[in-house]
Amino acid sequence: MDVNKYLELSQKKELANTLGYEVIRDILVPELIGDNHNILYWAGKRLAREIYLAKDDDLTVFFIKAGWGNLKRIKSNKKQQLFELSGDAVQLRNEVSEQADFLLEAGFLAETIQLQSGFVCEAIIKDIKKRNSVVSLLVQLDPGDPIDIALLPEKEPLHFSE
Repeated sequence: MDVNKYLELSQKKELANTLGYEVIRDILVPELIGDNHNILYWAGKRLAREIYLAKDDDLTVFFIKAGWGNLKRIKSNKKQQLFELSGDAVQLRNEVSEQADFLLEAGFLAETIQLQSGFVCEAIIKDIKKRNSVVSLLVQLDPGDPIDIALLPEKEPLHFSE
């Protein structure tokens, strides 16, 4: 990890709020979880149950507002959805940490698609292209395995899109 990147980040007014997030994400969390990075995937799934997004458009807007990057669906069919995550946030995370992972984002994406589709979903990080700062995330849906209706949040969904 290059500590100078944090100094650089603190001097960019448009990214000022990102500093605290990056320090927690890239220094504190890895220290707390050790080698068990899968915890971040499950934490992302848990976040998606709390930050319930019922509309597909809200997902991309949420990723931007959360500072996770620009999320774009590349391909979609009834069993798979391929997304790309890109932008300054992804580039910064790759620059700050050599082991930057995107498991939190993958878990959030999987659970959100699961809640929206009504079918069990899992996501994997298919590829991390550090050179052009693009992360490919593949969400697998199982149309033969509907989720238990009791798992749907009993709250109003958040609306980030217009």
